[in-house]
Amino acid sequence: MKGLKIFLICIVLGGVFVYNTNWFQSFFLYNRFLESIADVPFDVTKKGETISIPLKHKFNTCYELNVAVPDKNIFHDNIVGPGALRYRFVSGGKILAKGFTFPAVRQHLTLYRGVTLITILVFDLPTPGAGNDVSLELTVDTPMAFLNKYAGKIKCNIRPNYSAKAGGCYNEELRIEY
Repeated sequence: MKGLKIFLICIVLGGVFVYNTNWFQSFFLYNRFLESIADVPFDVTKKGETISIPLKHKFNTCYELNVAVPDKNIFHDNIVGPGALRYRFVSGGKILAKGFTFPAVRQHLTLYRGVTLITILVFDLPTPGAGNDVSLELTVDTPMAFLNKYAGKIKCNIRPNYSAKAGGCYNEELRIEY
């Protein structure tokens, strides 16, 4: 009888452990896992446009920074072009990482609920060496002129980049080092 109790306790603890893994959450609770942690208006067609986004995350995994455009034709027609944002991860007044986002390329276009997501950066949360007050500061360095038609409708979107099928982040080539 004592052995059965120990076995059941081990099963319950194992279930709790598996339930809390990124693999389980992204595979079985897909919609909840891929929920955006930020979805804010940000016009990437205007040079000098700046925004600061506080990063409050639910899962300890990799996240992607997307330019979200409410038009599925961008995805279907593979419309991409030059453009770069300057990013800075800041915590407690200390700059943790800075640089430029990657250019928009066809391989990083995603269609999600009628919105084209252009992935331009992948990063980890929690950010190494940061406190609880991490924010991402973005400034348009080179405007994304290929999106001029959508000026005023463009958003900045941040969501998990983890894939259960891949067993990790699926845009590793866009991942930044701290």
